[in-house]
Amino acid sequence: MPDVKRTAALAKVYQAACRKIQARDIPTLMVSGGQALYRSINPNSAYTRLLQPKPGTHVSKSQANNLLIPGDGCVDLHNRFSGPSGDPPDPNIPPASGLYCVLQQQALVNESAHYSGKAPIWALSGRCVLRIRIMGTMLVADLSPHNPRAMRFLRELGSNTWDEMTDPKDCSIARGIGLAIAQSGYLSGLSVETVRESARSADERGDNLVLYAQSGKAVPNLYIDQAWYFGKTSKPEAYPVAFP
Repeated sequence: MPDVKRTAALAKVYQAACRKIQARDIPTLMVSGGQALYRSINPNSAYTRLLQPKPGTHVSKSQANNLLIPGDGCVDLHNRFSGPSGDPPDPNIPPASGLYCVLQQQALVNESAHYSGKAPIWALSGRCVLRIRIMGTMLVADLSPHNPRAMRFLRELGSNTWDEMTDPKDCSIARGIGLAIAQSGYLSGLSVETVRESARSADERGDNLVLYAQSGKAVPNLYIDQAWYFGKTSKPEAYPVAFP
């Protein structure tokens, strides 16, 4: 997992990104209402506990909704685009809490295969995948490498910004950019292509979506409508998510 290793570089890119964002000089993406997002969790972990229900029943929406509350912010969970500005943190740079989802299912598989070391077909074994829907619309920063405006935005922050932003061990540049987006006042988060390789094609990596929330609170305008539990077969068991 990446760490903030260069606090001075983080502060510099944060300040530069803030200036461009406030000037509305950043590419954006409108995520439409009803859009499906996906998040993979360990349902047996103390941090993301959501035990598989009995067949024919449903997943508790009240329990599932707790998973819309990001776990970082002042706490550094080694997430790339959210958390504090360093250790110790810069008092002039507020921390940010980020919920990490994906826009396409192949990105979910690529990320899971990277971290689990399993073949893609078994990458989600033992995991629970939540399908999350957006209510209304969300405007997010678009940092996809396929967007020429995104690459121009990153180049104007520094000649090697893309490579530094995707450094697997050092998230200083990514964290600085993410914290600037979180403080924008008009952007809900950011979309960026996963750097994880696809087993099928380099063009099928998919996009990560990071959505920001106030510390200790859920990301607004989201609801979870379905949960898939992956066991020892490649086919998951699907459950609706409902009250009580």
